[in-house]
Amino acid sequence: MSKTVEKLNVYLANLNVLYRKVQNYHWNIVGSGFFSVHAKLEEYYDGLNTQIDDVAERILAIGGRPLGTLKDYLEVSTIREAKNEAISIADAVADVKKEFEAMLKLVKEVKVVADEENDYGTSALVDEYISTYEKDLWMLNAYLK
Repeated sequence: MSKTVEKLNVYLANLNVLYRKVQNYHWNIVGSGFFSVHAKLEEYYDGLNTQIDDVAERILAIGGRPLGTLKDYLEVSTIREAKNEAISIADAVADVKKEFEAMLKLVKEVKVVADEENDYGTSALVDEYISTYEKDLWMLNAYLK
């Protein structure tokens, strides 16, 4: 298995756990600003869902096998699940920011490995994710000030 496939599978596992975490926050946030943050979290998890499909298909396209079970995702992911309980908007947004920072770091690692292996398709794919995380983090930081 190539290093790119290995790194993409870690990223895929993180995407799946983060998808569920952000959706959990979407359901369970409370406080002033609920309506706007509720909608933004839905936008985030919809974007994560798109990435999940794209990354899994990319792994297949380069001869790998994407992880596909919740058990596998939880074993490999560096992101931990959220508790199923009410959470303040401030805490949820701060945690999403922290997780997006981790995802940005990881996706940059994917790009480095893909470039080292001359996997230009994967490198090009993750460029968009890097830009998206950078923009989202700028907005999350502005919100938290």
